[in-house]
Amino acid sequence: MDTSLAPYVSVIITGRNDGYGGDFAERLLATLHFNHRELAARGVPHEFVLVEWAPPAGMPLLADLVERHDPAAAGALRTVAVDAQYHEALSLNPRLRYHEFIAKNVGARRARGRYVITTNCDTFFGRRILDRLERRQLEPDIVYRAARYDLKADTDYQRITWGDLENPASLERPGPRLRPPHFGGGSGDFIMLDRASFERVRGFNEVYRVARVGIDRNFLIHALASDLAIADIGGPVYHVSHEGSLLVTAPQYAGREWEAPYGDSRWPQKTITYRNWPGWGLDLAPVQPLGPRRSRLVFSWRAVPPLVDLAGILTPARRRPSAAVEALTSHG
Repeated sequence: MDTSLAPYVSVIITGRNDGYGGDFAERLLATLHFNHRELAARGVPHEFVLVEWAPPAGMPLLADLVERHDPAAAGALRTVAVDAQYHEALSLNPRLRYHEFIAKNVGARRARGRYVITTNCDTFFGRRILDRLERRQLEPDIVYRAARYDLKADTDYQRITWGDLENPASLERPGPRLRPPHFGGGSGDFIMLDRASFERVRGFNEVYRVARVGIDRNFLIHALASDLAIADIGGPVYHVSHEGSLLVTAPQYAGREWEAPYGDSRWPQKTITYRNWPGWGLDLAPVQPLGPRRSRLVFSWRAVPPLVDLAGILTPARRRPSAAVEALTSHG
């Protein structure tokens, strides 16, 4: 693949080297290697944008691990390290230790591809997705979704093959079907949209910062309210099961959902939409270059959205804000 070509697709992933799920770095290296190899084999110009959200002090950056273990994938990787002070300034719930979708906004805001995929560091792209990217069978103004198939916990994901991924015996449960109009379910593992439309709708919800669970589903509500279509891309992604995942953890917080480390899942994610401020994705953050493909967002209060922005919460029926909302949400 000619890496000098402008990317057709930017793949946004986020994480930090804190051992989340027990083997986070290993899952990242395995899925990055596989997805890069398959995209390159199909001649799809691509980049990975890795946002390291509040990386822990004293630990190597994930970018260092990728460069050490997979130089080929590192050549297609750009990384953005976000100062930990941003997490503290943005937080409205002390139990939330990771703002996953604000981190994805940071990556999408800095993407260079014609299309943007937001996904996770433990997700393998399925054959149907890769084939459609190869054939450029995508259209603007459509949010493409893919069902998430969960691999069994004992799957050797570091040596994964197509035979493993496409064998029903490798799955924890039968693969789900996505249903209109929202095509929800595992949305955080695969959302694809042309970059111009992603920028027009201003990314994932940064107004409601009390939970990260449901922010992906809420984006689908927001997309429909913004006159975008949603479609099933026609094939799955494959997720590596791990400790601490929502499927594993949620039953532990039944009856005390407000105590969950990902926030209370009962917030009205399916009935409201939002209007992010113009600086969404920490667009106003000062940038410190760290190398040819690396940068760091230095903390500045100027880049932090309002602590509370009630005018930014809308109902899906109100596709265009009133004059009063326009005035209240104007930031110059």
